[in-house]
Amino acid sequence: MITSVGKHRVQMSDVMKGIDNLMQGEQADFLYSDPPWGQGNLRYWQTINKRHTGRDKSDIDYAEFLPFYFNMAYKYVKDICVIEYGEKWRDDVIKVASDAGFKHSGVCTSMYQAGKLLPLDVHVFSKSGSVVMTDDFRRGCLEFKGLNLVNFIFDQMLPENSRIVLDPMCGMGYTAQATVNKGLAFRGNELNEKRLDKTIARLKKDVG
Repeated sequence: MITSVGKHRVQMSDVMKGIDNLMQGEQADFLYSDPPWGQGNLRYWQTINKRHTGRDKSDIDYAEFLPFYFNMAYKYVKDICVIEYGEKWRDDVIKVASDAGFKHSGVCTSMYQAGKLLPLDVHVFSKSGSVVMTDDFRRGCLEFKGLNLVNFIFDQMLPENSRIVLDPMCGMGYTAQATVNKGLAFRGNELNEKRLDKTIARLKKDVG
């Protein structure tokens, strides 16, 4: 199901079904996303979706999901792709993204709140290989969390003259909010209707 909110467009769907309908022939200028970390996290979000919606769970294999995700990202972004992911899967992420055609500009550590502060990786990839991860960027990743982290990365990495930002698993809308803050058009996909509603609410505030 596609929902348009002004210049923004979101889709409620399992990302494994693709995002052709969402993108409608477009490419995003920038991709920022926090996809599920590993097999356990994939199962968790399927379980949460069933609890919220009553829909049957999909049996998704992590070994299939990660290559699918990065190949999709490569198809739909012009150059720069920033991914949050768990440290445990660092080597997997770098290899699979490289196999898809991305060049790895580097990885830095940030933190997230899960009862206590825990580390996560922020990976920067590009098609061109021209992106440089500076010491200031690394320090900022460690300093900021949540939406503040996403806003900081937008300030640092968003290409000039950008028009469209994509998040293929947009959750509760941090990437959408950062996109709105920059006055750009958002394209997002999300499996869970309740989480997508939070993204849509952020976008509706943008269009009044």
